[in-house]
Amino acid sequence: MISGQLTFDYPVVFGAFIIFIPLLLFDILSGFRRYKHRIPGELQKKIRFSTIFFRVFIAFSIIALSGPRWGTGFTISEYTRGLDTVFAVDVSRSMDIRDAQTGGAFQSRLERGILIAKESTIAVSGARFAASIGRGKGYLAVPLTFDNEAVLSFLESLDGSSMTGRSTNLEALVEASANAFQNTSAARKVIVLVSDGESHSGVLRNALNRCVREGVIVTAVAVGSDEGRTVPPGSNAPHPNTISRRDAAVMRMAAERTGGIYIDANREDAASVLSSHLFSLAQEENPGSSRTESKQRRTFFIILAIAAYGASRFIPRFFSIKKLPLLSIVAVVLIFTSCSRGKLLLLEANYLFSQERYDEAIVPYQQALNYEDSSPYAGYGLGLTLYSLDEKTDALDFYGNSINKLKNLSDNEHRELRYRNYYNSGIIYFEEGDFISAADAFKEALRADPRRTDAKRNLEISLMSISMEQNRENRTEERNENREVLFDYIKQQEQQYWKSREWTPEVNLTGPDY
Repeated sequence: MISGQLTFDYPVVFGAFIIFIPLLLFDILSGFRRYKHRIPGELQKKIRFSTIFFRVFIAFSIIALSGPRWGTGFTISEYTRGLDTVFAVDVSRSMDIRDAQTGGAFQSRLERGILIAKESTIAVSGARFAASIGRGKGYLAVPLTFDNEAVLSFLESLDGSSMTGRSTNLEALVEASANAFQNTSAARKVIVLVSDGESHSGVLRNALNRCVREGVIVTAVAVGSDEGRTVPPGSNAPHPNTISRRDAAVMRMAAERTGGIYIDANREDAASVLSSHLFSLAQEENPGSSRTESKQRRTFFIILAIAAYGASRFIPRFFSIKKLPLLSIVAVVLIFTSCSRGKLLLLEANYLFSQERYDEAIVPYQQALNYEDSSPYAGYGLGLTLYSLDEKTDALDFYGNSINKLKNLSDNEHRELRYRNYYNSGIIYFEEGDFISAADAFKEALRADPRRTDAKRNLEISLMSISMEQNRENRTEERNENREVLFDYIKQQEQQYWKSREWTPEVNLTGPDY
């Protein structure tokens, strides 16, 4: 019994059922009917059943391609992780204008925007932050990191004096900020655009269209005043009394188009509003969200299609029609007993992983951990999935879990799985700079399969890296020792020099002292 509503990801695929029209015409007009009186009755039945199973194979394949879903789903947001925020700061000359009024005092637009960004960074914990700056071009200055102090230090030192170029290009600034995000990361992606909205080059809408496609939210922090002030001297303005005003319409459009919010930086609680907004985005991704989807059932129809194709191929060759009902029952039993629940979960998880739907693949992998025959492979699959999500520490833990489960088995069993666990662990250790652990992991991989040249090559690179690191340390120690010897020599020479310059006491003074 199917529980829940039956839906399809790609219902247009059902149009492929039109293929049955030429197949039916072929069956009617084929020469088989012309010569069927010459074919033995038993063979006729076999051919007929083979044709039926082949048609069933085509039907199941079309249903599988349509992406059927039904039954109890899972909360999508339960398996997403974190919040990634990039502060995109406009550092053009107009940001130096002091028309940002807070608490009765005036600040420059840049100072006010940086203050809001810093307070929000401190208030929102557990998120990754980055920073980008832009004038004529955009630059990613600080990549995404959990080290909030790095972002705070950069914002503290930011004044735009090191930037070159003329005018303001908000498109380039948003594009540089969007480049900070990883496509494989499941975190919510937010760009906090700190600007007065004035843009003299580029097309901001192009960058916003990219953000919409990639699911990036742009939250606009509009600094400055609607009345504006005179552009500071030395800014290449067309007239000496050119007025620069905040373009609130552009900032509102950027926020509304991408699902963000517009924040007036002149509000006393602007930092609090931004922090609350970021918190709300992070909470949408926590367990307990009611947004669920039906479970993907494509794997089920793929298995049925394979079974139908096998029946269409083997029935005419080996089986008697009289035994067909019994053989069908035996085939079904073999299919569903040889493929245990854990293995079926692995098939589903592997398919989701191959489609780069990493968050969804985690669910069946975790369920497969509960079955003894699939647990080692589920641990390896979770390691791969978490590595793809840039969770390297957790990936190492699951690789180790899979290795431990294989220790109770003989070395000849699951050799490929042992090799892959150790090899992938070595890759992570090497990326983290732990060359000794990487070398140990590659050695274990070669013990599992001594024929693999990629592990041999990586082991050599790891050993070379260890040697280079040791030589570097030795050279540093030698330089320190040589420096101390050199300093002692210079000290002795200086002392000798000044000793030679010592004056001898004068005696028999007879002249005046001036």
